[in-house]
Amino acid sequence: MSSNIEKRIEELREEIRYHDYNYYILTEPKIPDEQYDKLYKELEKLESEYPELITPDSPTQRVGSDLTKEFKPVQHKIPMLSLSNTYSEDELFDFDRRVREGIGNIAEVEYIAELKIDGVSVSIRYENYNLVTAATRGDGTVGEEITNNVKTIRSVPLRLNKIKNSKYDLSKIEVRGEIFMEVEAFKKFNKDREEKGEKTFANPRNSTAGTLKLQDPKLVAQRPLDLFVYFLASENNQIETQSESLELIKQLGLKVNPNYKLCKNINEVLEFCKVWEEKREELPYEIDGVVVKVNSVKYQRNLGSIAKSPRWAVAYKFKAKQAETRLNKIFWQVGRTGTLTPVADLEPVFLAGSTISRATLHNIEEIERKDIREGDYVIIEKGGDVIPKVV
Repeated sequence: MSSNIEKRIEELREEIRYHDYNYYILTEPKIPDEQYDKLYKELEKLESEYPELITPDSPTQRVGSDLTKEFKPVQHKIPMLSLSNTYSEDELFDFDRRVREGIGNIAEVEYIAELKIDGVSVSIRYENYNLVTAATRGDGTVGEEITNNVKTIRSVPLRLNKIKNSKYDLSKIEVRGEIFMEVEAFKKFNKDREEKGEKTFANPRNSTAGTLKLQDPKLVAQRPLDLFVYFLASENNQIETQSESLELIKQLGLKVNPNYKLCKNINEVLEFCKVWEEKREELPYEIDGVVVKVNSVKYQRNLGSIAKSPRWAVAYKFKAKQAETRLNKIFWQVGRTGTLTPVADLEPVFLAGSTISRATLHNIEEIERKDIREGDYVIIEKGGDVIPKVV
């Protein structure tokens, strides 16, 4: 076998990785699709002729042929903690006060404010810069392995960039992020399913969660999943700040949501939250708040965690989205315990990523208190952006 063949295969892999990075991470394609397809087909042809040269990090190995019989449990080396929620300015200021008291009553703390993507959390391990395993959050201590499914996501590199002259050894790392579907991609995906007579999904998050549970990676590869990474831990050294982590994540070739801000105090955090609560409808993906993190990793360690939540981070949740629609009919629904609950049958209306045609009315006292009647125009909202109710 000629060394020229090996050289050409590696050249093709590097070129395809370069164009994948520009297309899926930077959204700045450098060549037409036809030219990219030509490179990819040449690599496929050479690898089929010389299968002994196929490597796990080759772009052709993104979609495996094997079905996943079961999702094996994965122990998280670092627990995947959930965040405490805040819903008001006062609660956000209380969080800041607790943080400052916890690290010595300093006047101001530097925070990183990041958009809270409404998706599914994932942990991905890289060793020698190659993707090794991916797992769900699970209960925070043990998740389920979904490596084959995550490898199909085009914005997830199978091999990371090596950062030149880095002061950190990043050959063994764990990154965490949020897998999601953009709203327009979700609508198209749902429409295609409806036309085929298949069950549709309620919203992008449900669709993402359902997709990641599929046992066939080929089916996962057909769905428009994406990933934003927000966390990096190196086994060999301690990165000093969250802002530095985000920069390293980008340099490694992973996708970071660009809408984050280093804030010098809690007032700047609050301003960031207000801006994005107003602008969230302009985004191509769903968000339900802002994640606020103490920037200093040293301070994070000092503050520690309680139960399943860190003391150094909090989620500022946006107010529930609302929409007006007509209440066509009120009917009663029997719960599992035999409890009767009134339900509003509504004129379908799109709200917070999904079409709403029913909403809970809680009980007869609530109906009487609000004087709700069939034929009324009512305001509905999704509490916590999840459960629709008439307000």
